[in-house]
Amino acid sequence: MTTMAVDFLRSHPLFRGVPVPELEGAALSMHEERFHDGDSLIVEGSYSNSCYFIMSGQVQVVSRNLVGQTMTLDVLGEGALIGEVALFLEEKRTSGVQAIGDVTALRLEQNAFSRLAAASPMFHESLSFSARIRTMHAMLSKATIWAAIPNAELRGLAEVTVRRKVYKGDVILTEGTMSDRFYMIAEGRFEIRNGRRKKAVYEAGDYFGEMDLLSGEAKTGTVTALENGELMVMGRDEFQFVLQQYEPVRRQFYEVLRIRRPDLLNEAVSSKLQFSEIAAAADPAGNGAVAESAGYPVRAKKERWMDVVLVLGGLFVLLTILAAWLRQTVWIDAALVAGGFVGPVSFVAYLRSSQLLGFRPMRLALVFASSAVIALPIAWLLEQRWLMHSGMGVGASGHLKAAALVAVIEEAAKLLVCLIFLRSRRHRFLMDAIVFGACAGMGFAAIESILYGVTYLQSHATTGMLAVLWVRALLSPFGHGTWTAIAAAGVWYGMGRGAGRAGQRGISPRSLLVMAALLLSSMVLHAVWDYRYDTALWKLVGMVAVGAIGIGLLYWLVRRGSREEQSMLQAVNPEQQVEERLLSAAGQDGAPAVPGQTLVCEACKTVSPPGSRYCGRCGQALKL
Repeated sequence: MTTMAVDFLRSHPLFRGVPVPELEGAALSMHEERFHDGDSLIVEGSYSNSCYFIMSGQVQVVSRNLVGQTMTLDVLGEGALIGEVALFLEEKRTSGVQAIGDVTALRLEQNAFSRLAAASPMFHESLSFSARIRTMHAMLSKATIWAAIPNAELRGLAEVTVRRKVYKGDVILTEGTMSDRFYMIAEGRFEIRNGRRKKAVYEAGDYFGEMDLLSGEAKTGTVTALENGELMVMGRDEFQFVLQQYEPVRRQFYEVLRIRRPDLLNEAVSSKLQFSEIAAAADPAGNGAVAESAGYPVRAKKERWMDVVLVLGGLFVLLTILAAWLRQTVWIDAALVAGGFVGPVSFVAYLRSSQLLGFRPMRLALVFASSAVIALPIAWLLEQRWLMHSGMGVGASGHLKAAALVAVIEEAAKLLVCLIFLRSRRHRFLMDAIVFGACAGMGFAAIESILYGVTYLQSHATTGMLAVLWVRALLSPFGHGTWTAIAAAGVWYGMGRGAGRAGQRGISPRSLLVMAALLLSSMVLHAVWDYRYDTALWKLVGMVAVGAIGIGLLYWLVRRGSREEQSMLQAVNPEQQVEERLLSAAGQDGAPAVPGQTLVCEACKTVSPPGSRYCGRCGQALKL
């Protein structure tokens, strides 16, 4: 074994010029070890007193990024030295190493490693350079915007990137002074201020300085370290070179700048960040169709709406049986409340499952409750004043006028609630308007159903109350939630959220037309549904037509909104082409496993799909 180890070391390029006695001494402390497919040679985060030379087989170097996603950093073969960085720098293992198939390796202990480093200046120099580059390469790979850069070129980027330690209170940039560096945060928290106003707090994975480099003006503001940390710093020329070479990186900067400072996207800046329509795959503003074949797989999102349907539906069935059988007030009241909420809550849960970049359920519950507390009383008061006392509703024309007036009053009241929540610029996606509109509509519908049930109970008609609740629960997807979701989408266009790409000013005539069409559609559908038909057959025909048109229109809007969200999510999270090639080299199919839990952005509280690195709403880095 010693002879084999000495021969291996003598033939290795790192040990040219090392005296044979030194190699023989090192070989005495070496041990040959065999590993099978999937075995761990090195565990990330651990301490160890040895490193390995690969004699035969292949290994993959893996690590976890800030969101817990396993990444393959490299695939190494015969002759590779692994684990030496932690020994040289006396740090924890920054990545793990796993065998691909059968692997034979020489284990080099700490004392022999130290003797070799002291005996061979070439060995020491190579290790020093390799340790710095490998560490920087791992830092760049874990949670940065460079995910689309091939591994070999990312290693070159690591060679021109500098690590900089910072301490609490250090001012990295001063407002009014233009940055000539691009800063990526490896550790710590940094506050960004414009004047006395705090713009944001950035953490590991975030970056700053790009606005100054792109615009040629001091736009970043004052950046101060809130705690001890570490930055990765890249020069202006290197930054510009990366932009020129990699279209996905240009698109990511374009979209992040569109999020943070759309006013900076003038013609000069946009020309630096040009990307093709193939790279865009869609107009993020919602004015174009997504090219589904553009190579961006849609991330699977765990849908829980069916669980909501089964739980609430099962509860309602149970309470219905108890109320009809026992005729006790407690079960009747419980069935009344459950029947009012089962359809609306299930519908909102379904639409929320279609949203990639949504908010926590508590935000939606607030919209739901606000509609019940605000919109319903307003609508009731206005209908009492303008409808009941006017004598409207006599004859066919009277019925039509009454239905139209009710539609206008109720949709306007629900849209008032939507406007309260949609006024923030952070509610920037079409799906925000759709989901908030559905919440407002269904909050209105839930209390309205309960009030209908109370009306039946006043005549002691428990069976009639239950029948009404079941009918309204089953028909709820075709009613208030759909109408208000469509109307809220119209308001969203009218607010200029879908008014073209960044850099355009004002609201386009097209957006105003879309707004008018959606608002009118919502109110017409509502009025046709409420119209008092002469026969039950015509009533059925009208309800079927309204349901089909409403669901069809809502489905079209949801698809459009989902494409917009998917496009933005892909823009700020470029596909990891390196990962696919490394997995292919490792003989593995598919993508690495992604943790099942969703990620909540600490800056804007958006819930992002598992595996995302950056928030598609505000552009900041995500973490577990």
